[in-house]
Amino acid sequence: MSIVPVELSNKVEAPLSSASIDCFGFTLRLPKDVAKTFRGNLITTVRFRNGGLFESEDMSRGSGILEVMIGGKDTQRLLGEGGNRSKFSLMNAAMWVTPEQAKWWRFRTLANQRAEYLLTVKSLALSHFFSLHSFTIRPIYTIASGEFRGFQVGNPDVAPYEARVDLFDAADRHFEFDVTGPEGQGQVLTQTEINAIVASIQPTTDR
Repeated sequence: MSIVPVELSNKVEAPLSSASIDCFGFTLRLPKDVAKTFRGNLITTVRFRNGGLFESEDMSRGSGILEVMIGGKDTQRLLGEGGNRSKFSLMNAAMWVTPEQAKWWRFRTLANQRAEYLLTVKSLALSHFFSLHSFTIRPIYTIASGEFRGFQVGNPDVAPYEARVDLFDAADRHFEFDVTGPEGQGQVLTQTEINAIVASIQPTTDR
């Protein structure tokens, strides 16, 4: 919880294939080593030939962590009008808060209640991405391309080779994907491939 975002050090984009998929109102291009794609009502899964997975959940149903927290009665009081409306603003504020900002001796102050609230949001957001194979503390990166901005948790170039990307467009539409693999799996995607995927994402509908 003490980790705060840092800028990606590698922003190079790898070549991608011409293959593309639609994921719940967004389209994106894929790397060349795709084995099979499964499209469900809630999750789209791409299995790569190396055994790794790319998974994207439908965030338009309003049941995600950010949507639930924004709907809470305390959000507007603690974060103001803007924080109550924007999923990106809420996640951005939460990612930068640390336990050191919540002081027990000023528990009843608005500033302390705000820090406690944001720590809860951060904890829920980070716990949504976890590994069954490793308890390694994940780095958090800021990530942006075109009209999209957001965060990446995890380094796909370092074991256990997993990452989660949460992106928000100018209309505050939320798109996320996870890159994971089975236990003992080698690298699934490189950071340069993730960069290229992010750069290829385009909204396909007015959601």
